[in-house]
Amino acid sequence: MKRYYGRKEELKLLNSFYDSDRFEFGYVYGQRRIGKTTLMQMLAEGEKSLFLFATDSEDLDNRLVFSRELNRLLGYSSGVYTDWNAFFESVNEYFGDEKGLLVIDEYPNLILTRDGKRKKTDFTSSLQKAIDMLFRKGKFTLILTGSNVSFMEKEIQDSKAPLYKRNTFQLLLNKFEFDEAISALSDVKDLLEKAKFLALTNTFPYYLSLIDTSKSFNDNMNRLFFDRTAIFADDPSKVITSDVATGGLYASIIKAISEGYDTIKDLSLFFSEDSSKITKYVSQLVEDNVLIRRSSFHSKRDVHYEIFDQMMAFFYRFIRGNVEWIKSGAGKVIRKQYENAIKEFIEHAFEKECMTYLNFLNKKGRLQTFYQQFENLNINSKNLGRSIELDIVGTAGDNLLIGKSKFSKQERTYQDYKDMCEDISVPSLSNYKNVEFYLFGANGFDSSLRKVADHRLHLIDLKTMLKPLK
Repeated sequence: MKRYYGRKEELKLLNSFYDSDRFEFGYVYGQRRIGKTTLMQMLAEGEKSLFLFATDSEDLDNRLVFSRELNRLLGYSSGVYTDWNAFFESVNEYFGDEKGLLVIDEYPNLILTRDGKRKKTDFTSSLQKAIDMLFRKGKFTLILTGSNVSFMEKEIQDSKAPLYKRNTFQLLLNKFEFDEAISALSDVKDLLEKAKFLALTNTFPYYLSLIDTSKSFNDNMNRLFFDRTAIFADDPSKVITSDVATGGLYASIIKAISEGYDTIKDLSLFFSEDSSKITKYVSQLVEDNVLIRRSSFHSKRDVHYEIFDQMMAFFYRFIRGNVEWIKSGAGKVIRKQYENAIKEFIEHAFEKECMTYLNFLNKKGRLQTFYQQFENLNINSKNLGRSIELDIVGTAGDNLLIGKSKFSKQERTYQDYKDMCEDISVPSLSNYKNVEFYLFGANGFDSSLRKVADHRLHLIDLKTMLKPLK
């Protein structure tokens, strides 16, 4: 039996609809590699079900594939239903008065071409007719899944869409919660190794499922990226989560951001292109959930962009331009060439891991208050005579939370605490009555720091951070 991790809350929600005594129809959507299909398999386990996987091929091709699967379950000989209306009539026959689950995976593929244009198909209007005239009399659950988040949300909200207001639920699927990702790596006993796995996979269910927990982090890196048969070198589509990201200026922008050119100004200068053109491309990548927009705490105009998916960022930074060399057997040489840069990449990814951890505590109500968002702060202070670099800053009313993280072999010292105390003296941070310091140290804290008696100070080592959370 397949071993599943996480998704307890999502599964509970979906089961509440599945267990109702009537027909239910909902949308489950989220970007690629987020675990939609696996969640559907979890929901369907032991139940009567029909899974239909849509491709971006022609309408007739999808009807042919769907027909074969339905006919197989009905025990009919092979054949193609004359139209979608006839197909849905047979779907209704298959479920009858029984409970069951009908999943149409990647619904947008039935409606849109690769370039985003609408196909000539009556699939949706036929489905609407089937829901209104046939399915409502039954007791099964219909779920449409999709990776094109913007399309799915428009379908749900568009009053002119044939399926408007016919759904009884909708669920946007996000990455694993921090505790779910820890659970998926429960067999990894070395805390430094576990932290590296979490930093790189960034709690994406698909990537976590690829980790061989019996092997080291380095062995997994080779297996995924640098061996001749490496999964992501052999099939980049497994890590590139958007069709527009595969080529042209879109791909070049992602590559540039992976190397640190992360503002519109930087990108415009790098490509010698007008900022309006760069903004248009970047905005599309944000809409496709490839990039995320970050603003600094001290200035909302100080905006930079990050690649949402750490595995994808790693691929563009180190692999994309070297795929043919890796396939020819030069992966070890290439990895050696990037050794220091990869180390820095993991260290930076650990900073994001710490923010993910705090976001989890925030959602669970384990911080002094609820923070709407966490940002970073990087400014030069004339009064202190040094720069202030805070990986995490959160504010809510009179409450301030600041955090610093470090993934190194050295223990954190009293000086780190002293710096944080000085940091909050600058004007943008000095007026908050309640302050919390979160200091993350991958290799712990020296005795002078552990002796500090300050209720505001939270020392988070890997043992604290990566223990199973209740």
